[in-house]
Amino acid sequence: MKKYLLWIWILFVSSMSFLFAYDQELIGAYNYAYNVGITTMAPIENANMNGNLIRAHMAKMMSNYATEILNLVPNTWKVCNFDDLSGQNDEIKWFITKSCQLWLMWVGVTSFNPQWDVTRAQFGTVLSRSIYGEMYNGWDPYYVKHLDALKADWIMKDITTPTNLLIRGHAMLMMKRADEIVNNLNTWNIIIDLIAPTAKVKYSTTWSTVWNVTAYLTWWSEAITWANEYSHVFTENGSFIFYFQDLAWNAGSVTAMVNNITDGSKPTASVKYSTTWATNGDVIAYLTGRSETLTWVNAYNHTLTWNGSFTFNFQDIAGNTGSTTATVSNIDKTIPTWTITYNPTSWAYVSWNIVATLASSETITLTNNGWSNTYTFTWNGSFTFNFQDLAGNTGSATATVSYWTGS
Repeated sequence: MKKYLLWIWILFVSSMSFLFAYDQELIGAYNYAYNVGITTMAPIENANMNGNLIRAHMAKMMSNYATEILNLVPNTWKVCNFDDLSGQNDEIKWFITKSCQLWLMWVGVTSFNPQWDVTRAQFGTVLSRSIYGEMYNGWDPYYVKHLDALKADWIMKDITTPTNLLIRGHAMLMMKRADEIVNNLNTWNIIIDLIAPTAKVKYSTTWSTVWNVTAYLTWWSEAITWANEYSHVFTENGSFIFYFQDLAWNAGSVTAMVNNITDGSKPTASVKYSTTWATNGDVIAYLTGRSETLTWVNAYNHTLTWNGSFTFNFQDIAGNTGSTTATVSNIDKTIPTWTITYNPTSWAYVSWNIVATLASSETITLTNNGWSNTYTFTWNGSFTFNFQDLAGNTGSATATVSYWTGS
């Protein structure tokens, strides 16, 4: 019985030691974070409250906080690609993308650095963006106005050490404080609007044009009190971000993209061939190396059965036309001509060896007689030379000796 009571006492003391490892404020922060789904680790000793917060975990925590507590909606059309996520699981990759689509973390860069430790300045900036939108972006250093706002609202009480690393428990604590401020204001029937406004973009033309294109900010989800621009003129292809605020100072943005401005020049293309070596077969010419998108082409490839040319004609999106000509001169389907000479010649009867030599109108390769174009007769008779030209055409020529008289 005493041994049983001793084990109960040891378990009780062990469980209490975990609670004494954290002050009441951190315990309250953990309970808040667990109840709203910011962390799913239970009990508290598994939540690594005193461990450094890394960027991958901040993406998960802040995405849940922004969507579940602040009711922010990610822009799922926004493309967020990072080149250093291969070691992350699918859940973390999803939260990293979501944090980018919420405009909270690492927008407009190619590397996310998921394992980097988070500083107080970095976390404060992300938390500020989730609460105040883009109101405090654009200062130098980047975090200064974000941290000022958090301190003014008693969310981040100490902003004197912005480069210090942040522990997970303090991140939960600051999110709890921010949520309490909103709840306290709502208790006094003060309506808190934390939903970012949205808008769309209309263009003066979406057809291909050599003129400027004007993008207009329109179709607002609610009243807009400020916008950096209500229209923007593109003189060349590119993008522009419209920023705006609603009556509650919530910030929103939408990107205008133009790629239909052309310079009026003709499109160009080049030609490649199935072979440029001598051949006795057909040659296929392919249209390639196009300078821009083509909307019409008379042919993308053409087969030439004999030497000659073919003209590819084409047109771009703006209606500009162009052409390029394929020229083939390496087709040879003719058997080479040949002559045979004899030494000594047949003008006199001879009694010694007679050498027959094959000559051709073009370069040939002998395919018999040990690749030699000469043959020595030691008696009267015939010999046939077999040969092939560079294009693969084959032929034969027969040498005949009838004037050898013998010894």
